[in-house]
Amino acid sequence: MGPLIAVVASLTGCGKIDETAAVSSTEPSTTVPEVGVPALGGGTGDLAAVTRTVVVTAADGLNVPRDLDFNPKVEDELWIINRADDSVTIARGAGTSDQATEHIIDPYAFHFMEEVSSISFGAVTHDGSDWPTFGTCQETNNTYDGHTHGDDFMGPTLWSSDPEIFGKSNPDAVAYLSNLYGFYVDLGSHLDMLHESPWCMGIAWEVENVYWVYDGNDGSIVRYDFQVDHGPGFDDHSDGIAARYVTGEMAGRTPDVPSHLVYDHDAGVLYIADTGAGVIWRLDPSTATRGATLFSTEPGTDHHEMEGATLDVFIDGAAAGIELPSGIELVDGVLLVGDHATGVIHAFDADGALIDALDTGVGAGALMGLRARSLEDIWFVDGAANEVIRLQPLE
Repeated sequence: MGPLIAVVASLTGCGKIDETAAVSSTEPSTTVPEVGVPALGGGTGDLAAVTRTVVVTAADGLNVPRDLDFNPKVEDELWIINRADDSVTIARGAGTSDQATEHIIDPYAFHFMEEVSSISFGAVTHDGSDWPTFGTCQETNNTYDGHTHGDDFMGPTLWSSDPEIFGKSNPDAVAYLSNLYGFYVDLGSHLDMLHESPWCMGIAWEVENVYWVYDGNDGSIVRYDFQVDHGPGFDDHSDGIAARYVTGEMAGRTPDVPSHLVYDHDAGVLYIADTGAGVIWRLDPSTATRGATLFSTEPGTDHHEMEGATLDVFIDGAAAGIELPSGIELVDGVLLVGDHATGVIHAFDADGALIDALDTGVGAGALMGLRARSLEDIWFVDGAANEVIRLQPLE
């Protein structure tokens, strides 16, 4: 096991931390620092010590939102994915007086974004444009919004954030595919898709067109490399690589609750919110070697097992007071974990020691994805109230 400091936080009132309750199962007791995360109340555990702002609502198109991410190339542009209608709500100028929102459903969203669970922006652009790509995962076994029984032909999708591409049909692709198949085909604006992960519960970008996903179908973590995208609306997925790690080690899908991931680009490790197990795992893929070749659902995809990866319990939820970890974020060396069961956001240092916690006030069954631009600026999804909420220090 890697370093594990199991810190039990006794929460009083609106999440006030009782520092005398910190204990360790494997190392000497660690006290919580006097000053915690500013956007979580700075160690007070008091919701009255922060500014809590509802930024986006159902009036902007939120419809069972589950995750969110900022476009890294556009200041204050926030993308929120909605499960109920397979859509995206984009808030431009998010949190400013100039905020404007747009609600978009792709022409073929009922496959490429069906029951969408998670979103992660990368830093790669499509075809030399200024607009970065992003990936989504889908909590479905491919039913086309209930029109079939599902065939497990499902996995992560790659998209462009270019407003001239996303959510629009590509006439060139429509003409080509319609001629190829002999009937009208419009596959919307997706750039690429790979199909080895039905019930996909979380996604995190690593590098280039590489994304990690939580495969809820078999309790594994899969590293997907889309390699070269096929362009908007086409369907050549033959160069994809799916490398499967720690199969069966995850708890698998907890229905309707995403198991989000975050990749530490400095350390080269992945932090995983394993909702059903109540655990935050740390996966180090550098120790793994290629194992058996696995069956691929589509020709050309390189699908294989990876053996020997190092998997440690970083946070034991039972010890830390976390029941259903879902949202997760890494910022300035601090790991933020949102508990879907309680609405509390917990903050841990690099050793896994609890340094702060705040009850966000959303209650049980609401808190899902979260993002932080700094320790003074935390955003999260309230999936029950159809809201995005921002936490900042009280001025």
